[in-house]
Amino acid sequence: MYEKGLSMFGFNAKGDLVPVIFKDLKQEYINDIFLNLYNALVDNDLKVSYFYAKKASSIRNIFELKIQSMCKSFAIKRTKIKYFCPYSHKIIKAFMEGSLAQLNLDDKSPKYTMAKMIQHVFLSSEFILNPQVGFESFVYEKICRSNVKAKVDIWGKMIVIDNKMAIMPLFYDDNKKYIEMALSFIRENSFERFYIVYPRNKNFTQHKEIRHNLCENNKTLLKLVPYTINNQILRRC
Repeated sequence: MYEKGLSMFGFNAKGDLVPVIFKDLKQEYINDIFLNLYNALVDNDLKVSYFYAKKASSIRNIFELKIQSMCKSFAIKRTKIKYFCPYSHKIIKAFMEGSLAQLNLDDKSPKYTMAKMIQHVFLSSEFILNPQVGFESFVYEKICRSNVKAKVDIWGKMIVIDNKMAIMPLFYDDNKKYIEMALSFIRENSFERFYIVYPRNKNFTQHKEIRHNLCENNKTLLKLVPYTINNQILRRC
């Protein structure tokens, strides 16, 4: 299902790699969508503020601007560092000198956050997210933050809220296959609602109810739902 040629999301030496459904968007919106998926996949110390999505001229430039800002902060705080990490300094120095590609790195993790980000994003000539994995993580994280009092579980590819509502996040449009999968889960469970959610884009902006005898018999509402990728939290999924 990971159609690499059509749906790569990130950058390489030639420039940005953007999924076809987002290619017509302004750069600011592409940056914002990418950051939402990226932030859903990384630890807190590697998350990047959405401020940089507005400022950056490309996906790569998001991280360049972030690291420039971290460099300034690092220079100020240098005398207050509680521990010295030679490995981190080696990475930072190579990045600043433009020689990161020639650096022979050990199989270990740097301790400074700036060095971690450089290693994570710029060590290779390309930095690419799997959009399906990023979208699944993003939807799960957003649902958890929107439903703080609910019980949220993961059943395979599904997110289940209070055993009453199921959400299946899919980055790729493969309706027939996953509608059949949803119907099999509806047959075996007592969901009130089952939503198959895709990223909202110019070709998919409206909810679409799927009518089937099984849904009527089980009293389950089955819908295809456009899901906006942003960092706004609404008190509903």
